[in-house]
Amino acid sequence: MSRWQHIAHKVKQMEQFIYYLKVSLKGIKRAPLPYALTIFILSVGLGVFFANATFYYQLNSDPLPHKSDKLFFPMINLVPYQCTTDCRTPRVLSYSNVQKLSQSGIPTQAAAMYSADGYLRVNADQPPLPVSIRLTQRDFFTMFEVPLLHGSIWPDNSARLEVILTRASAEKLFGRTEVIGETLLLDDRNVTVSAVLDSWQMLPRLYDANNRNHLTDADDIYLPLETGYDMNYLSNSQSSTFDDTDYRQLSTQGRTGALHQLQYWVQLDTPAQQQAYRQFMHNLVMDEKAAGRHPSEPNNQLVAMQDIVSYFGGDSSDIKAFALVTLLFLLVCLFNASHLSLNRYLSNQYEFSLRRALGASRSQLQLQMLVDVLLMASFTIAGALLTGYAGIKLMNQLLPANRLFSDWDLPLLLGLLAIAVVCSYLVTLYPSLRASFGTLNQQLKE
Repeated sequence: MSRWQHIAHKVKQMEQFIYYLKVSLKGIKRAPLPYALTIFILSVGLGVFFANATFYYQLNSDPLPHKSDKLFFPMINLVPYQCTTDCRTPRVLSYSNVQKLSQSGIPTQAAAMYSADGYLRVNADQPPLPVSIRLTQRDFFTMFEVPLLHGSIWPDNSARLEVILTRASAEKLFGRTEVIGETLLLDDRNVTVSAVLDSWQMLPRLYDANNRNHLTDADDIYLPLETGYDMNYLSNSQSSTFDDTDYRQLSTQGRTGALHQLQYWVQLDTPAQQQAYRQFMHNLVMDEKAAGRHPSEPNNQLVAMQDIVSYFGGDSSDIKAFALVTLLFLLVCLFNASHLSLNRYLSNQYEFSLRRALGASRSQLQLQMLVDVLLMASFTIAGALLTGYAGIKLMNQLLPANRLFSDWDLPLLLGLLAIAVVCSYLVTLYPSLRASFGTLNQQLKE
């Protein structure tokens, strides 16, 4: 086919499309109310489905799909008491537990952490700003791919009076982000800004899934773990003690006693590393048990990042319930819209039959139906997006803890649009088949 023949073919196809579009618009004008009602029912059903699908998709998404299967949360039952009834492994570890777990040399990277509350200000003349503090170690930023805007991460895990600010915190305190070397008052102690992070929010925040913290905002500032113990910061999420350790003396007793408040993450890149670390955990617990430092039976856990929410029982049951209800509601809407579409077909049946009698092929009738689907999908998508947006706003009011998960990203939006097109096609599927494959004589008589 020559270039001009190809262009002529394309022009002919465009003319056919415009003709089919005009026929569809005439069909709408002939019966506007049933068509509008069909669009309305589909828009409401899909909009409600879109709203819930947004939350469900975001809550169950993998923030680090290329490495989440390499990040693990090790837990060991090293507690100085005899477990008789509930022998579940504590959700958090003591400082001494973490020190023992970090001696293997097997993980590629490892970081202990916890969160605390504090007050931050530029100088003593300013009112203190309440902040959430992430007390952690240097590998945290590479393990979870935290972007750096200015400065550098701490060179090691030793105590230092250096703080890392988020971009939002730097702008709130100084009105700018170039603040490396600036001095701040953190709970009346002088600290120096060593780095500023770029805009970052892991959703869901799987590195802190305990007590459903994976649904919350990222922390405001970051402080070395050892400095946090020196400054006696107690966890604001979960802490428990299994002896007479005084939580007000973290710098001394907190490092040696059975005060549990730390979460610990390791990166194990290969199955061999994972197996070796499991064996290391087993040997560690058995050695501690043999030394009489814990009498309970071993109950080691090495939980992968993608399983951490379900392991802690943090699955959002309300979102799952809404998902089932909205799916059933969408099916009801599809059934009703299909019934209305069939009624529209019956009212236009003679026109379809006449076109077949004049020589229109079944494929041409199917193309006409596809144009109808395209037109219906366009109207339906607009209505569904508006309804879905309103539904998201309503769910943010009813479930404020899920407000961080109400954004539409490109993959989600494309998926929702594809669902709208498929639903529009399903609504017209039976009328299309009946128009194309029905008995012509019978159709003309009707």
